[in-house]
Amino acid sequence: MKRWRFGLALLVLSLCACPSQGNSDKKPPAMPTRDGPLGVRRCSAEAGRKNPRRPVFNRPFEGEYPVFNMFDHQTPGEFRPVDSASNELSYCGIDMLGLAEGFEGYSWGLPLGTPVLAVADGEVIHAGLDDEFFCLLPEFRKSVDNQLSVHVKHEGLAQIGYVTIYQHLKWADVKVGDKVTAGQRLGLSGQSGCATEPLFYFGVVRLTGTKTGRPTSVDAYGWDGPRTDPWVEKEKGAQSYYLWRDGEAPKLGGRVR
Repeated sequence: MKRWRFGLALLVLSLCACPSQGNSDKKPPAMPTRDGPLGVRRCSAEAGRKNPRRPVFNRPFEGEYPVFNMFDHQTPGEFRPVDSASNELSYCGIDMLGLAEGFEGYSWGLPLGTPVLAVADGEVIHAGLDDEFFCLLPEFRKSVDNQLSVHVKHEGLAQIGYVTIYQHLKWADVKVGDKVTAGQRLGLSGQSGCATEPLFYFGVVRLTGTKTGRPTSVDAYGWDGPRTDPWVEKEKGAQSYYLWRDGEAPKLGGRVR
């Protein structure tokens, strides 16, 4: 996944398998696939009692689609391709085994050509091809220069200010400088850039109140785990809030086979 910048350097870009009990001759349970439904569905996409809320976002697409990756609260921005030991620490405090570590946003399996919508009013600060970067996915392992994305700046939103990122698009309907409103179509989902199948990436960058004083990637679903958010405790981290309005958060169900 590409790291994103605007002005300043800026990062944009489990399932539970419990040990088996009983006879030793029994086979251990198989590791769930990275996109299986079991663990992902334990994160309901709704805000729990402890999750701090600033509800300002509408949904970025209509309908429900499987989630392929989630914000990794352990190492966001330190992306590593999936291997047998990979896991993402989700916003609800559950380790999602088999998902790529270091993810700093969410990706859903939107079919090609699905309308992608602005989550809040703002100004387009990027619309077009991202800078060339090296794609770490085993299927690529090469430089990629065709990743199409739109970035929208929401100045002062929720008394903080955010930038939202819409990536892997097939088409962009907007241009830099356009003022957009919540629910406006920004483009169509696709498979551009570092993507092995049709999908849509959504990321959020916090503009103020960060530890470094620089824009920092945060989780739009906040943090609802049983302990302090590890990302908040990191030197380069920042607090995440649950940013979705009631009923607007996309579901986080796994792919149904």
